[in-house]
Amino acid sequence: MKRIFGTHRYLISTTVLCALALTACGTTQADNSGPATAAKPAKGADAAAAPKPDAEPGPEESAQLLTFMTFLNKVAEPCSPDLPKEPPLADEAPATPPPPISDGPPPSPDELNPGSYKETEEDKKAEAELEARDKCVTKAHTDRVTKAVKGLKAPAQVRGSLNRSGYVDSVLKTREQPGTGTRFSLDLGSVCLTGTADGSASPSVRGHEVLDPENPCPRL
Repeated sequence: MKRIFGTHRYLISTTVLCALALTACGTTQADNSGPATAAKPAKGADAAAAPKPDAEPGPEESAQLLTFMTFLNKVAEPCSPDLPKEPPLADEAPATPPPPISDGPPPSPDELNPGSYKETEEDKKAEAELEARDKCVTKAHTDRVTKAVKGLKAPAQVRGSLNRSGYVDSVLKTREQPGTGTRFSLDLGSVCLTGTADGSASPSVRGHEVLDPENPCPRL
């Protein structure tokens, strides 16, 4: 099953790293005969609340994520001209009426058994449109990335140029190849790009079909 990205997804697929505070406890001997007692933690140690692993991103991270998603949607817009450029706000979205109660016959065994479902012509058409859109979005990012890394070779230069082109560090990986240049990958959800910036005017950049959502891009 393919992942959907852009206006129909993106995302993007973000990870929040939280540090857990550990308090070391020692033992102290009251006297030669008394049992050892646990030392009390430092004053205020129990009051320091460690961030929760599932804590929401802060204002700065949220703003960066929103900017990145807007950028991805803008790149994908020409590939989906029939979609609205901006989704309606939550409080402005029209209410969806509940489905009417059917007075017809009960569903057939084929409808109750998902394994018996047969793909229709509409399903095939929708799948073909989605594949065409993914190819269009992949090409749009490939052209943009190729232009960004043209003539560059050093990892810092490659990363900086891609950042300025809209690609954030959380989706970007780079690896220096001595004597060759910089290998890089961009995980954009349903789009994965890899390439080599070798200092030439025509760097190698190519898209990959995403088959495994957990490992969308091949290793560098």
